[in-house]
Amino acid sequence: MPQITVIADDLSGAAETAEQFRLRGHETAVSLGVPTGPLVPVTVVDLGTRAGTAEEARVAIDALPLSPGALVLKKTDSLWRGHVGPELEALAARGYDVVVAGALPALGRTVVDGRPLVDGRPLAETSLWHLEPRPAPGVLAELVDQPSVLVGLDVVRSGPSAFAGCLDDALVGGPLVLVDAETDDDVAAVVAAVLRLAARPGARRPVALAGSAALAAALADAVEPTTRPGGDPAVGEGVDRPTSADAGPRGWTGPERPVLVVVGSAAEVARGHVDVLAATGADVHVLDPAAAVGDLVGATRASLARSPLAVVTVTGRRLPDPLAAATTLAEVVARVAGAEAVDLVLTGGETARAVLDRLATTSLRPLAQVEHGAVLSATADDRLVATKPGSFGGPTVLADLVDLVRRTRTGVDPHDLAASAASGAPTKRRTP
Repeated sequence: MPQITVIADDLSGAAETAEQFRLRGHETAVSLGVPTGPLVPVTVVDLGTRAGTAEEARVAIDALPLSPGALVLKKTDSLWRGHVGPELEALAARGYDVVVAGALPALGRTVVDGRPLVDGRPLAETSLWHLEPRPAPGVLAELVDQPSVLVGLDVVRSGPSAFAGCLDDALVGGPLVLVDAETDDDVAAVVAAVLRLAARPGARRPVALAGSAALAAALADAVEPTTRPGGDPAVGEGVDRPTSADAGPRGWTGPERPVLVVVGSAAEVARGHVDVLAATGADVHVLDPAAAVGDLVGATRASLARSPLAVVTVTGRRLPDPLAAATTLAEVVARVAGAEAVDLVLTGGETARAVLDRLATTSLRPLAQVEHGAVLSATADDRLVATKPGSFGGPTVLADLVDLVRRTRTGVDPHDLAASAASGAPTKRRTP
């Protein structure tokens, strides 16, 4: 298998994508920024461009070292947030043909006739972009400033050989092809067609994939894990590839540590997740941009002195400067973690990256997930860090991540997840 390089624009998406490869037996790591050491077979690079400008995103893509012959996957947000167009155009400018298939069928996020849909509704008619500075795209072609070619579902479902031929023809018309997909089978067909093109003899521009974690899962299924040095495959001979039911973490054990949950997303669903934790008795501290950071640090430390769990969160309102809020949350975590060893649950990719940058963390190893996108990883210094995008997750996802962190830390079977949210104390304490 060739080296696979995945390019992500935020950390929660990077971890979400890395976990799809790990679940399928691939040796995988997440690099926070440009990797500085040897690459593992699947390296997911978080460039952290979601919070920056479009030009910064272009420059980051242009400057990223990409090995000749590597398979490149540009991870896109399943709601098409961030600087999707400029990043795709930057890949095209580097000599890649780019095939975009951004559906995430597991969450009802599909593309039909070039239109992004959520549970069958146009994305632009939902409230899922209410925190974004610009309107949601009605069609994906609005995201790019150069011509693109649309490939519809009839072509995607026309069979492997016919689809690959049509895709090859479409790329003659320009380096950006936007592909419809409604199901995981559609996404898998896109991967199969691109791999057919890549395997064809003769000179052609390399083909990069771009899409959601569903595309990463399809790619991970389509290619065999790399054999490790010494002849040991990433999944041993005669051993089935691990699945989500048996791919939990092993090791990382020791005395239980306090868990600090940091919620940097103002999405409505994120507020619901915090409410579930509050109902278990956890103290919830809301970031006040006008207050001194030291006050929030002191309140959080006091909570962790009383209980092994505390929550720090932004308000439910759109913040005037989300990046500043993430920086403040990171400072709070750094001061708290400087006083005692804590494990972390981080919601929102920008916040997760700001926190880990402040803690001088440069890489993560994915270990497990409790549901799609809710991923547990470990740092090089054995801190456990769970991440999830702000818009993802069932009602108890944060409680389940806290439970997974604790069970992993203490060596308890991580798959026997207790219904911690349902069994907690009924009191709800929220401090300003």
